[in-house]
Amino acid sequence: MSKIKFLSVLLVAVSIGVAGCGLKKAEDEGDDPSFFVPQSPLLSALERKVGLIAYVGSDGNVYTVDQSGKDPTPITDDAKLKEGDFRYYESPTWSPDGKSLAFYSVAGDGQTRLDTAVYTADAEGKNIVEAYVSDRYVPIYLMWSPDSANVTFIANILGGENLVLNMVPAAGGETQVLDVGAPFYWDWLPDSSGVIVHSGGEGAETTEHRLALLTLNDGVVEDTFAIKPALFQSPALSPDGSRLLLSVEGEEGKRTLVMTDRLGNVESEIATLDGSVAFAWSPDGKRVAYVAGDPGEPLTIGKLKVVELGEEPKTVEADQDQVLAFFWSPDGKQIAYFNVARFTPEPDPEAPETEAPADVQFYLKLYVADASSGKGKRLFSLLPPDDFWRMLQYFDQYSRSATIWSPDSQNLVVPTYLDAQNPPALLVVPASGVTTPRLLQPGLVAFWSAK
Repeated sequence: MSKIKFLSVLLVAVSIGVAGCGLKKAEDEGDDPSFFVPQSPLLSALERKVGLIAYVGSDGNVYTVDQSGKDPTPITDDAKLKEGDFRYYESPTWSPDGKSLAFYSVAGDGQTRLDTAVYTADAEGKNIVEAYVSDRYVPIYLMWSPDSANVTFIANILGGENLVLNMVPAAGGETQVLDVGAPFYWDWLPDSSGVIVHSGGEGAETTEHRLALLTLNDGVVEDTFAIKPALFQSPALSPDGSRLLLSVEGEEGKRTLVMTDRLGNVESEIATLDGSVAFAWSPDGKRVAYVAGDPGEPLTIGKLKVVELGEEPKTVEADQDQVLAFFWSPDGKQIAYFNVARFTPEPDPEAPETEAPADVQFYLKLYVADASSGKGKRLFSLLPPDDFWRMLQYFDQYSRSATIWSPDSQNLVVPTYLDAQNPPALLVVPASGVTTPRLLQPGLVAFWSAK
């Protein structure tokens, strides 16, 4: 994941160029990417407002706003994205009770000075607590404990290999180091008594590839699982905390998506795998969704499958291949997923004939599928900013702590470039597909509160 914001700005500039030169080509192919989205101001005024949206604005500050997009509340106001003198904010994450936010800042001069901090605040930007400060470690990803009392986060020394899992009280206090590893993923037990961790993996040189339960009631007590992890990122506990989804490697290298108890004892096999896999439980615990990737591919991209659990499990597939990420709706009846599409930018008519042809570029199509049948409808296409692309690559971990769905399962919030002249914008996208998406605010990444 990128650590220095002004470097990401260079990537954003590249993306803007892609949006401008690629739009006409995609339309010519009859695959309207719909980068230019009409607004529906009347609907935004009449809709019942549910929850709040936390987002990073195009200026690098954190804001909250309701789905009307009117009068956003600035949580921070001192971001600056100048090379040599920068401060930016990342990863606004709602507490499970919907009352508070956690986020982090990175500031420096691009040379020797680096200052980072983790903050908590209420939805109005009041009662801001600087819960963690460092001039060495850079936070990367945050997750609240289910009881909204603590914030866990991974951090590393810029350019270092190992990641450190920390926990700090949301109200401020002593930071506790829970574990070390790289790469590192985790999920909380619903009662906040511990976490399931997955660290190491292919290419990891400094830590053992392992799965373990860390119990936190009295210090840190580790119970390491006997099973061997296969290719996946984040473990997933069922909503009631009794079962666990994992990918394991068995005899002769067989890889399987399995359901275990919370100590890693296998109870049933869900699917046989060739490569990596990403997965998530439905909010009611009755279904499991997963995407299985191809062997040797750096990203987990494939067909989205949904398994209805029971004595005779039933599996349905979404209509599209090349699914990069998915998110369950809060009511468990729908799944939003992002399909990777591609186009070739039109050649510059003034370019020399000897110039190499343009590379294939990528954008995303957003679909919503019915969880019981797998049948989906396409909502629109987007060219998201770098922050959102990065989040989607780790969507399984992010989906343990955040959501792009509204609490009533009616809308989604996503960022995209609308044109080559303006910063990316956040859109409220109706899941029904009946009405068009509408502009919310300029922004890079956003998450909806759970309540």
